[in-house]
Amino acid sequence: MRSADSLLIVHCRAGTKFDHEGGQEALRCRNCDDEVTGRAGGAGRGPDVAWFVHCWPRAQVATEGMELLEDRPGGLRLQLLRCRHCGTERACRPGWRTRCHICLDRRSAQDLPAMRQARDALATFRANRQIDLVRQFLGLRTGEPTPLPGVAEFLAATALEATLDSYRRPGWTVLAGDVHGLPWMGTPLGSASHGTWGRHDACGTVAKLNRGRTECPTCPPESDSRTHRARANDPHLLYLVRYRHWHKFGHGDDRRVRAHLRAGARVVQVLAATHAEVVIGESALKRRHREHAVGARPTMPFTFGTGTEVLPTRIPVDLTTVLPSGRDVTHRYID
Repeated sequence: MRSADSLLIVHCRAGTKFDHEGGQEALRCRNCDDEVTGRAGGAGRGPDVAWFVHCWPRAQVATEGMELLEDRPGGLRLQLLRCRHCGTERACRPGWRTRCHICLDRRSAQDLPAMRQARDALATFRANRQIDLVRQFLGLRTGEPTPLPGVAEFLAATALEATLDSYRRPGWTVLAGDVHGLPWMGTPLGSASHGTWGRHDACGTVAKLNRGRTECPTCPPESDSRTHRARANDPHLLYLVRYRHWHKFGHGDDRRVRAHLRAGARVVQVLAATHAEVVIGESALKRRHREHAVGARPTMPFTFGTGTEVLPTRIPVDLTTVLPSGRDVTHRYID
């Protein structure tokens, strides 16, 4: 078998190694690097854990290392677990297996990406006199050597905290996340994940957090909310404008319609209804005419965007067929 340096490692849930020609080289345990065969959970391969392939012994150790804190809170397809060793929480779906974001074990391979990063980081910590932070994290006594796996765990803990911190919001308590790639990769991969979850301080509802604004699905929308739920009953417009050989339909407010007019289009039809009704109506138009959309053209007004709601004028469009409850306000936009 070729050396590890000659292989391009593709880190996916399957955990397969591929050579430079794209041929499959071997299926190996993500943690200890032992070769495994067959389907996940079969005789020659353990169940996948935390998105990666495992051998049976490592899968068993990983499962035993986590204890269940909450099972399906609020009826969600979610389990919150905690590492028995370091106390770190992790989110997972029921029926899946996961392990601690931070803790490695005695069979973790020495050539893991996290280990390689730890070697470089150890030298940097010593040069910058930051090694005391690592030793404090590991609880080492004076004179004890700084173990390389411990440095890798310190880096994983730092990466986890940075990720969770990006989800912290006033009024919410972060419960647990699921950072794809930890602990073996040393840094988040930014791909598959079960998400980061929090509890709303005001009512106790558990919800998936966003890096932007997170709103409680149980409490009434906040006064300045721009979510669909908050705006469902707000007045809104479904419009159809024309420019040369094209129709453009869409939804928006008065400013949106007038932006098309300033760009050279003229109004064909405008209906007013609630935000929820208008959004559903536009969605129906998209499905009905998806095969006729022409896409963006250089001679179109810039307000027509990517042209996904633009049709040739030979295609008849009547907004009342998708928004029968709409009130016709076309006269507002015709001089």
